[in-house]
Amino acid sequence: MARAGTFGPSLLLLSLLLLSWPSAGAEIAAFQVEVQPLVRGFLGEDATLLCKLQLQEHDVRVTLVTWQQQDPAGVPRSVAVFHPTQGASYPADPSFPEHRKLEFVAARPGEKLRDLSLAVRGLRAEDEANYTCHIATFPHGSKSASTWLRVLAKPQNKAETQEVLLSPLDQEPVPVACCVSKGGRPPARISWSLDAKANNSQEPGPLPGTFTTTSLLTLIPSSQVDGKNVTCTVEHESFEKPVLLSVTLTVPYPPEVSISGYKDNWFLGHSEALECHFRSNPEPTSYDWNTTLGPLPPSAVAQGTSLLVHSVDKSVNTTFICHVTNAVGTGKAEQTILVKGEPPGVENRRTKGGGHSRIPSEGRVECRRHWKNLPRGCPVGSWPSSSSWLWSWLWSGPCFVNGGTDTSVRTNTTLFLTAEVQ
Repeated sequence: MARAGTFGPSLLLLSLLLLSWPSAGAEIAAFQVEVQPLVRGFLGEDATLLCKLQLQEHDVRVTLVTWQQQDPAGVPRSVAVFHPTQGASYPADPSFPEHRKLEFVAARPGEKLRDLSLAVRGLRAEDEANYTCHIATFPHGSKSASTWLRVLAKPQNKAETQEVLLSPLDQEPVPVACCVSKGGRPPARISWSLDAKANNSQEPGPLPGTFTTTSLLTLIPSSQVDGKNVTCTVEHESFEKPVLLSVTLTVPYPPEVSISGYKDNWFLGHSEALECHFRSNPEPTSYDWNTTLGPLPPSAVAQGTSLLVHSVDKSVNTTFICHVTNAVGTGKAEQTILVKGEPPGVENRRTKGGGHSRIPSEGRVECRRHWKNLPRGCPVGSWPSSSSWLWSWLWSGPCFVNGGTDTSVRTNTTLFLTAEVQ
């Protein structure tokens, strides 16, 4: 293939003169130069810059064809010249070294010149530019048209979760997933399905003129985040449609705690229980129950996530707290208890000053001893000698005796009678 200098400086001078030759309006209508406004090609591949002569009259003779490339500074420079009899010439230019060829696709010496398209072999990033096809004719002067060569590189994409290190409770967002689009030209655009903050960055890609885009999705670790499926969307000029990449998040977070078991229905003497519920990653290492006043009341016993109250008494009127701890931190929940007197439907009558309650005329009232100095059983109408004890009788059922002002009673019938001895 002919290179620069084949025809000497006279041909180049001729091309410059013809390019500057003005053409009249009537002459312009004799022919048109057809190009594509935009030509896309991929890095390392070939691209063809279309340039065809559309004749309106038959007496048009092409005298010279020149392709010019506009450099980054906007200065045009000739990169390929074709003469009807002498053929193609490629002026020396550092942008087009010997091993990379520019080639007229269809033009041949001695033939009618109608297709002046130019092939650019082995595209590089710096080939992206504006190219102008100039056609000089006789007797109708010259005309030109421009096309933009867009050089693309299709990126490689991947998405993966980020390891979130175990750390004390922290409400700051941390990276939980990463989406990378590598080696694209131009840089890819990345977005996430979650409406959350994403830190995007760019760096040079593996090939000159390419870019690698990285997007880090950041969220505050929580149970709502852990196990959630998110999608990374990558958009690029070389894609027919966006690329969707899904990942399932795995993040550690401190326990999130709640308490169940109380519905404003705890009555004296009943047995009740609270249950501590949690969501946690990793699993908890310990559970702890206490109250806002400190330790648990005597009637309450903690068993792991459960808090058992064997017999509700007035000491249960407090706020219970469940603490759950894992490797990340500790979470807690509170439940305030308001104890009610007697269950609905129970009649309660009290007397003072050594009085005698009316005892059922049938059956027997039995008393179970709760204190060491009390008798094991007491017949109907019998009273202890100790002062300030509250006795309770149940019709045809067990009777519980509690010291002081504790009135905790386990009932199993609809009739309940009490008497207090001073």
